[in-house]
Parts: sequence; C-alpha cells; structure tokens
Amino acid sequence: MQKKITPSPIGEGTHRERLAAYFLAAPPYDEQTPAQRTDYCRKLCELGRVEIREVLDAAGGSRPLVWGNPVPHLQNLLTAAQRLAAGLGYPLLLFPAKETAIRFHTMLHPRLLSLATAGLLRAACAAAPKEPVWVRLREQDSCLTMTVTAATPFGDAEAIAVAKECARLHNGSLAQCDNSIGFSCGRMTAPPPGAHHYQCSTAQELLRDTLSPVWTGFYGWLYSDASFSSSTNSESSEES
Repeated sequence: MQKKITPSPIGEGTHRERLAAYFLAAPPYDEQTPAQRTDYCRKLCELGRVEIREVLDAAGGSRPLVWGNPVPHLQNLLTAAQRLAAGLGYPLLLFPAKETAIRFHTMLHPRLLSLATAGLLRAACAAAPKEPVWVRLREQDSCLTMTVTAATPFGDAEAIAVAKECARLHNGSLAQCDNSIGFSCGRMTAPPPGAHHYQCSTAQELLRDTLSPVWTGFYGWLYSDASFSSSTNSESSEES
C-alpha cells in the first residue's frame, strides 16, 4: 500500500520537538509491550514522513558532503534491514558488491543515501507483502549502482523522488525497468581540499539505533503495515 506524504498540520520544527520528546520518554524498544511497539512504530513513521518532506522540500539544492566509501555504508544498512524484515516474514535477498581492486570513494551524504535506499525497500515490500525482494550492489569504474527488484512492479512517488534527489546529489542517475528501480552514485578519484572523512556505522549499530533510517524509513512502516493487517484479519474473523 502506497503511503502518500501529506503536509503536516503543524510546523516541522514543532513536529520534530514533539517526536523528540516522545522518543526520549519511551522505554527501550526491546522492553516495550506489543501495544507500545505499535505506537512506537507509528511515531517512527511520522518521523520518516518529516524526513521525506525535508528532502523533497530542499530538492535541487546543495548539502554538506563527506568523503567516503558508500559500499560498506549501503551493505551494512541492507544487512540491518534484512535482519529486521526477517522478523516480520519479509525476505530480503542481498547481492553485495564484489571485492575488487577498485577503491570506490566519492563525496556523499550518508543520511540521504540511507533514506533513498530505505524508501525503495519499503516500496518494494509494500507492493508484494511477504514476497522476496532482491537487492543488488554493483561496483563499476565510474559508478556504484543500487537496484531493488520486487516480485511485482512497484512505485511510490515520494520514495522515487527521494532516490532521484539522492542520485542527483551523488552525480548519478535514477533508473526504472519492469519490477526494478535503482540509482547510482558517481565515483571520484580524490577528495577536494578540506573534505571531512566519513566512517560508516556497523549493521549492529544501525540495529540498536531505532532512530536510524533503517527504522524510520523502513522497519517502522513494515511493522505498522503488519499490525494493521493483523488487526483487520482479527476483525474479519470476529465478524464471521
């Protein structure tokens, strides 16, 4: 089910403050009851919508970039997403980039790269719930390509727009074909003077950080969809 990002009735700053207060007061996720987790994941979706709106509102502009290798960043994000999705019965099949002699580095924006990837995963899983989703990273001399393939054609206007903005900022492009959507990042041979170097989080760190994009842009939505489907099925059973 495609979730359209609608404007918030309150300002973004106020919305973020309210969400921050909620997350600061909430107990750790692994200590929450099922009802608390349902509410928590709904709030994660709210935060994800705020982040998506921010990206789309600022599309076409410049952002502060850091020098680093996007390959381990994406592979760790995908590994974390795979583990979270497996707990809800969503199979993610990962085909990581090959170990090559290419030292693939570029100027990147880690958060946007994560949001774009999480959005495509979310859209693919929503299009065919519990069906396999294939994710492939391909390293080439000039670019890195991340492609998501679903069991059926999928499309989410906001997720695609975020991926397109991510590709633009990373000197790449967006591509859609049949059941696949992907984006690329252009390679750079050397960082510009004064560039800050980036060290990516591990998959385990992303799993522990419930405010990381793998939670706000992916898992929270899957959990909410699963909870909604479960409650709908229970109501149907009671009526029959």
